[in-house]
Amino acid sequence: MKKFLIIVRNIVIITIAITVLIASIRKINDIRYKPKGYDPSKPYNAKNLSQYNTDIDGVQVSRIIGDYMNGFRLLPEHKTHKGVLVTFGGSEGSPSYEFAELFAQEGYEVLALFFFGMDNQQPDLVNVPLDFFKEVLAYIDENVDTHSDKETPGKTPITVYGASKGAELALNLAVIYPEIDNIVVMAPGAWSFMGLPKQYSQKMYASWTLGGKEVPYIDMSKGDLKIVASLFLDFLLNRPIDYRPGYESASMKDPNSELARIKVENTKANILIFAGDDDKMWHSEVSAKIIQEHRPKHTEVHIFEGAGHVFSLGEYIYSPGMILEMGGSAEANKKAAEASYRIFMENMEEWHGKQVGDGMD
Repeated sequence: MKKFLIIVRNIVIITIAITVLIASIRKINDIRYKPKGYDPSKPYNAKNLSQYNTDIDGVQVSRIIGDYMNGFRLLPEHKTHKGVLVTFGGSEGSPSYEFAELFAQEGYEVLALFFFGMDNQQPDLVNVPLDFFKEVLAYIDENVDTHSDKETPGKTPITVYGASKGAELALNLAVIYPEIDNIVVMAPGAWSFMGLPKQYSQKMYASWTLGGKEVPYIDMSKGDLKIVASLFLDFLLNRPIDYRPGYESASMKDPNSELARIKVENTKANILIFAGDDDKMWHSEVSAKIIQEHRPKHTEVHIFEGAGHVFSLGEYIYSPGMILEMGGSAEANKKAAEASYRIFMENMEEWHGKQVGDGMD
């Protein structure tokens, strides 16, 4: 009995020691990677509408809300280009409003849209209905003034931009909706990956649905178990998490990989792709090449050396309890961001041309 109690005592001591060690390491890493000036009382929330600048000189900004559609319409007082640009953010849930603002100031009409997280939408990035874009197209058809010239009467060029998971969304939409003329994708995936519920769940969900049915997806649990274990250890110790090996492994090992690949060969849209070769979130430059292999015509790829995921100026994204590696150096990301914006703008000039008349009649 005495021997048993000694064993129990030792187990308790070791357990306490390990718990204290893990808590200490997590605290040290939290201090190490927490950005200066971070205010825990003000966490990022895409639903906080006050963060979106609606007082833009020369641009009328209005909220647009439908059955599922939710976002902003940015209409220049002097619209200089035909058609409309639709922007989506990534898994953070934003409408990529900063990009929308930049292009609106250049004379483009922009719809900056949320695709989950708002009151009339899926609360998480899970089972987002791709059917919602029908509503967006109907809105464009009814509200966007083309001011078309005689050469292209009635034609409204539609370009869709998406970053990261928003790029995955844009690619899927281009395959489904022939009305989309062009897509611009930043740090894309060549596959549809599993959904991202905010709360941990052992059940796997699709990111997207179409006609009420799940769109086939890559299941991250199908990846190499050593990589999954390594990701868990990084999470446990609050170390920066490099998700790339997990996404790479799963996309190769999941038997549904080809089924989950986005069939870009079935779209007629022009595809413009930007990626960094040091992306630590997922293998976007590999995806860019796969997309181009399946759709060699009308696909333009730009891969930037030393740049990370969506060319973030920070190596990490910090949130309490989780630190995400983005990759790339600050210098390489800055150069990639500037170059990609210039190329984006050049393509938009070609695709959307010049418009006759003002945007706000």
